Amino acid sequence: MRKSRLIRVLPALVCSLAMAFAPPASAQQGKTAVPKVSAAEAPHGDSAQAALLKGQVAALAPQKKGVTDIYVIGLAGWAAQNVFRNELAGALAATGKALPLDGGIVRLINSKETIKTVPLASRQNFAAAVRAIAKVMDKQEDVLFLFMTSHGNKEGIGLQLPKVLVSLTPGEVAAALNKEGIKNRVVIVSACYSGIFVKPLANENTIVLTAADEKHSSFGCADGRDWTYFGDALFNQSLKPGNDFKAAYQNARGLIAGWEKRDRFVPSNPQGHFGTALVRKLAPLIAAKGQAQGRAQQ
Repeated sequence: MRKSRLIRVLPALVCSLAMAFAPPASAQQGKTAVPKVSAAEAPHGDSAQAALLKGQVAALAPQKKGVTDIYVIGLAGWAAQNVFRNELAGALAATGKALPLDGGIVRLINSKETIKTVPLASRQNFAAAVRAIAKVMDKQEDVLFLFMTSHGNKEGIGLQLPKVLVSLTPGEVAAALNKEGIKNRVVIVSACYSGIFVKPLANENTIVLTAADEKHSSFGCADGRDWTYFGDALFNQSLKPGNDFKAAYQNARGLIAGWEKRDRFVPSNPQGHFGTALVRKLAPLIAAKGQAQGRAQQ
């Protein structure tokens, strides 16, 4: 194999192997339950974690009546590779240029570098973040933007905690959002097999975008990278001011297909669901961002 080809293939091998050797992910009690903490996960929900999460929640902006506020949960699940932490930062920055994220952001990150400053991406912290945002937002008027990036398997998205590896399943995500009555949701999942998140979450008030279908790997998750293929194509290359999620997704699919063909990878086949009610709701916000960008460039 030529060196240039090897450099491109390594990220795919890393992604494929990372979850292949993972221990069984559940401790996972049931795919339709709100996340319940297993004995192995319990130590990762101590008072220090609660304080970190409380600090992020306290920084959320109050809901503004008559305005569509957008609140964010950003999750980077895999501690051993900084590509996911990098991708989370880049995705939030890009989305903030395309949409007004003035409701505020709760970040959940698994990394040795942030363990004392940012709450872990654990199942209990995810559920707590959803509950906290639900108390602040107007659940009929406002929107939750949820972006998750990590390795994935056919059960869910991987959460690599200091002493245990678990999966956050699509059913658990859907149940947490539904239990809190969060109606309007944009859910984007950058992980292998992430197409499993579409069906449990798809409805008229939800946009769901995933890096792959439910049967295939996605690519680009090697340490030292700033983006996976999906994150690069969607956020870095396609989600620009004035572009809606459907246009960005369609452009990203084309880019990814070209990269995968170049590298002779099995197509990841990213998936997209566009709830018509939410598309209509976001349209004026996206248009306003595009107009503001146009005025700034004049």
